Amino acid sequence: MRKLFLPDDVLMQVEKPARYTGGELNMVQKEPSEVAVRFCMCFPDVYEIGMSHLGIQILYSMFNSWEDTYCERVYCPWPDLDAIMRERDIPLFSMETQTPIHEFDFLGITLQYEMCYTNILQVLDLAG
Repeated sequence: MRKLFLPDDVLMQVEKPARYTGGELNMVQKEPSEVAVRFCMCFPDVYEIGMSHLGIQILYSMFNSWEDTYCERVYCPWPDLDAIMRERDIPLFSMETQTPIHEFDFLGITLQYEMCYTNILQVLDLAG
């Protein structure tokens, strides 16, 4: 069983905790120590919007088809979790391995529309 980055008491305080737990169908799982490159792909909006974006799904599949690369995903947290993360100094983390973003080799951010530009600042700030 995967260990979640957020403690249960935090998950109980947010409106939709499944946004932050990962483990969904078709999620790619690789052993991080067995790859040369760890890449985190960011969609700077909430999980429900980002995970349904076809371009992100194509890139996720393409990057993870390479044996030496592990691509994970991160989405912008909703204001309820954002406030808790700032209050408790919890860094932003990936969906797959629940790894803090600042531990990745690369962070890629997609810019789909102007309304999410300010979310990029939020993601970078929470990532540390």
